[in-house]
Amino acid sequence: MAPPGDIQATPPEQPALQDELLEEILLRLTAAADLARASTACPTLRRVITDHSFLRRFRALHPPPLLGIISATFRPAQHPHPSAAAARAFAAAEVDFWCSFLPSVDRWRHRDFRDGRALFSGVPEGSSYAPDDYDPRDFAGEFAVCDPLYRRYRLLPPISDELAVLVHQPDIVNFEPFLAPPGDDEDPTSFRVMCLAQCTTKLVLFVFSSGAGEWHAVTFDGWIALVTSPGNQVPDAHLTWASERYYVHKCFCWAVSPSNKLLMLDTHTMEFSAVDLPRQHVPGQMIPMMAFVEAGEGRLAMFTLMNRIDNDYSKLQKDGDGANKCHPVATISLPLGYRYTIMDVAGGYLLLQGIPENLHSAPLPERPDFDCFSLNLQTLQLEWFCANKYMIGGAPLYAGFPPSLTPPTV
Repeated sequence: MAPPGDIQATPPEQPALQDELLEEILLRLTAAADLARASTACPTLRRVITDHSFLRRFRALHPPPLLGIISATFRPAQHPHPSAAAARAFAAAEVDFWCSFLPSVDRWRHRDFRDGRALFSGVPEGSSYAPDDYDPRDFAGEFAVCDPLYRRYRLLPPISDELAVLVHQPDIVNFEPFLAPPGDDEDPTSFRVMCLAQCTTKLVLFVFSSGAGEWHAVTFDGWIALVTSPGNQVPDAHLTWASERYYVHKCFCWAVSPSNKLLMLDTHTMEFSAVDLPRQHVPGQMIPMMAFVEAGEGRLAMFTLMNRIDNDYSKLQKDGDGANKCHPVATISLPLGYRYTIMDVAGGYLLLQGIPENLHSAPLPERPDFDCFSLNLQTLQLEWFCANKYMIGGAPLYAGFPPSLTPPTV
């Protein structure tokens, strides 16, 4: 036996190193449901998995799946869609997406949903929050950001009079408030709110940062020249958004008609740029709908939905960005018997809504369902997502992890 003085003490455990190894192992799980089950195995796994930095890494490698549609009620993905099980579990949480916990809830209008947060704007005096009393040209200066899962909210300071005078109500063509990612901030409760005022001769962007706690504004007077070609100027009042707003590689983008340009807002530099788009309108086809998504190596891809007027076919064309120009990449044929609309992009999917062609010919009790189809943006596989008795218009999509893996966002 060794003398007492020669006994070597047992080295202390190194929890930090163990946590790093556990993180690397857990990051190899591809399904959020598997991660949620692992978090219930022991306190150590739960501590590692629920850490904000780990969840941020996991989200970057494995984007949260598309779970459902936020309409009058939450419409979850249905069997046999791959997201159906996770969607059922989330639906059981009965999340209050319309944030009835807001004070004076009847004075707020829902404007956007992103990363687990809901954005509401104050209803202008003399107006109601009813959909038929909504005017997209109305300037809004008061906002609330909510976390529907944790029933939290934050009332933002109003846009100051000094900033509001940058726009004049009669000149506003469209006023669009929306949520923006916080940037590189590690704090999961950080966020930004942006309001883009499209005026007859300029764009004014109002930006609120939760970190700074105040608004600032950026004015861009040259946007008309940016989105029109030399010698082909378009009257200012005729320039309109030809697509919904999409977020691609840290840029928000809007297709502009009739100039056939894509206006892009870099959320880091707060500068605007434009990309040429291919002309897609072909005789015999309805005016196409467009969606913009991320492609590899910092490029963007455009999906164009083309419904033939005679309904012989509907197809979705994918175009890839190369040298600031879009070129055809793939064509996806869609099931017959529907006219389609693009709903939105979330969770690695583009969601389409199919409107049955025999909708109005069937008796009311026998009218067919509106079927939604999801397109996997990586594999281009088209799958049935859910059915609805009524058409859903302008509803945001929800992509997220199980509630146990979702930290507060406000």
